[in-house]
Formats: sequence, structure tokens, C-alpha cells
Amino acid sequence: MNADVVYITQHGPLWDWRVAADLFLGGAGVGALLFAVFLDERFDGKYRRICHSAAILSPVLIAAGLFLLVLKLGQPMNMFKTWLNFNPTAPLWWGSIFQPLLVLGAIVYALRWHAGKEVDSFRRWLGRLLTPLALIVGAYHGLLLTVLVSRPLWNTGPTVVAALLGFASTGIAVVMLVHLIRMKIAGRLADDGHVSEFLRNMRIVRNILFAVILLQLGTFFFWWLSLRFGSLEQREALAAANEAYGPMFWWLGIGLGLILPLIVGWLVVLRGESVHPRLEVSVIWVTSAMILIGGFFFRLAVVLGGQVPLPIHTPV
Repeated sequence: MNADVVYITQHGPLWDWRVAADLFLGGAGVGALLFAVFLDERFDGKYRRICHSAAILSPVLIAAGLFLLVLKLGQPMNMFKTWLNFNPTAPLWWGSIFQPLLVLGAIVYALRWHAGKEVDSFRRWLGRLLTPLALIVGAYHGLLLTVLVSRPLWNTGPTVVAALLGFASTGIAVVMLVHLIRMKIAGRLADDGHVSEFLRNMRIVRNILFAVILLQLGTFFFWWLSLRFGSLEQREALAAANEAYGPMFWWLGIGLGLILPLIVGWLVVLRGESVHPRLEVSVIWVTSAMILIGGFFFRLAVVLGGQVPLPIHTPV
């Protein structure tokens, strides 16, 4: 009697674009929530419309990312089982517990903004309570990759830092883009006085975004160094990923998503932003779109690149 052993394997990467989309959407949602909390604290509820945009976007983006992740992993009912099994050392447990909680909290937070109050003590305290929860969810999106020791491209410290900084840049970018669309629809972009005041008060946001992008570039540089001069397995993982997805990572993720927005924004500052408010509005449109496009393709390149098969070494 012959016994045949059949191995059922999946063609291509185990984690596909849906995992990258969860990292991207979830990170942007976390960044949008923290952006709203920051503006409320900094300007005392003055920018109700932009905070309203950020607060609405946050639960929608996080829930969309979570849906795509569950869709990829399959058996969505198993997520509820994690609530009954305490396992704080597993990043997936973090995501299953804290992401739904953050979505619920963000919905309540958005409803408080929808109420239309400029100053709301409950809303402000809710934002402060949601901030550490949002940071946990943001860190989870980095830890989800880092803990996989079998993937040397992911198993580095800068991966977590890149996730934390990534949600800040994409969160601000998506809020600014959507808010400008709302201003365009409402006709507020035609009011030069309103536009000038908006741009003047948003310069602190621009400076924060510049700083975050610079920190991201520095983090990616140290991440590349840790792989380039790391173990043999890490060097091989970097070379394999660069060969397969290098153009996506360098040209779209780093070039389009980070370096080009930084250069364009800096050129506007040098030309005199107060003299060219319409130019600055156009730059916000363009740079926000570039940051979002580059941010997605960066995550996609990292997720797919980390699963490229490495050469098998046999003893001589």
C-alpha cells in the first residue's frame, strides 16, 4: 500500500496587498485621530471643521483596514476568541482587542465634534483618553511585522519607529486633503481672507509634518544600515527585496512619498508663502496626495519584499 503525502501550498506571498492596506489605513486613521486631538488642545476648538474631518476619517479608516485584514486572514469569528484568551505578548491579540475599542471610542469622539460645540470638556478628555490607545494601535502595526523572526527584513527595531512616524505623516496628509475638498465644496477656498488665516495658523502643522518626514528618512537610513551591515541572512533579505520591489520602495515609497513633498514644500517657503497663498494651497493638495500614494506603496513594498524567498545554503 502506497502512502502519498500531499503538501498544499499557496502560490505567491502569504500576506498580500490587504495586509499592506490595513497597515496603511489603520496608521492613517490613528494619525487622523491624534491630529484632531492635537488641534483641539493647541487651538482650543477653533478649527472645528478640520477637527471634524479628522474625527470622522479616523474610525472609518481604522475599521476599513481591520476589515481588509480579517478578510485576508479568514474566519472572522475567530477574532472574538482572542478576547477570551489573554495574551499580551502577541501583536495580533493587541490588534484584535485594541483596534475595535479604538474604533468605538473614535466614533463617540466624532459625534462630539458633530454636535458643533467649539469648546467641549468631555470631548477634550475623551481625546486625551484615546491618545494612549491610539499610540498602542499605531505601535501594533509595526510590531505585527517586527516579531516575525523568520522574516529578517521585518525583524528590526526601526520597523516599529517607521510605523509610528508613518501614521503621523499619512494621518495629517489624508486630513488636509479631505478638508481642502470640503472647503472647495463649501466655497471657502474662494475667500482670500479665510484662506490666508487658515494657512497662517496651519504653519505649525506644516512644521510638524516636515519634522516627521525628516525623522522618517533618518529612520529608514538606519533601518537600511542595520540590514546592509547585519547578518548574512539580513543582507540577503535586503538584496532579494531590493531586486524584486526596489523601484516601488525607492521611487514611490521614499522618492514620491517623502523626498519630493519635502523639496516642494521647502521651495514654497523659500519663495515666500505669505505672498503666494494660492500656490501654498495647491502645494498642500499635491504634497498630501504624494505622501498618501508613497505611504501605501512603501508599506506594500515592505510587506511583499519581506516575503521574497531567500537562497538556501547547503553545506559543502
